Amino acid sequence: MKNRTRVAGIIIKDKKILFLKGFGYDDLWTPGGGLEDGETNEECLRRELKEEIGVTLISAKFFKEYNSPSFYNKELNLKQIIFIVEIEGEIKSAMEIENYIWVSKEDYFSKKYSIAVTHENTIMDDLIKEGIW
Repeated sequence: MKNRTRVAGIIIKDKKILFLKGFGYDDLWTPGGGLEDGETNEECLRRELKEEIGVTLISAKFFKEYNSPSFYNKELNLKQIIFIVEIEGEIKSAMEIENYIWVSKEDYFSKKYSIAVTHENTIMDDLIKEGIW
């Protein structure tokens, strides 16, 4: 099984978390992407936020690391390095992103949206348990 590292940012505004929907996918995920050779976690996060939603990274605080099969490819082991981030700029869908959605806890618990399996019952639940969301 191949391994891939994904660096992702949790953006919280008005008690809602920003999720993205990619073209051709039903599930939502947090902004972020693959770590490129020679890139630091922060450089990756900065690049992905600019590419996917056109914003600038202001700060990034490490939250947790998770390992699971990829939500794109079940033959790929995905290590996700998650940061709580602050951004500036107007969010707009770019690159492979079709849309963005602010998800409340109520939306999450009622399953209003389909959240990527790599986020559900792990990252989201940990954010709630730790009082961040």
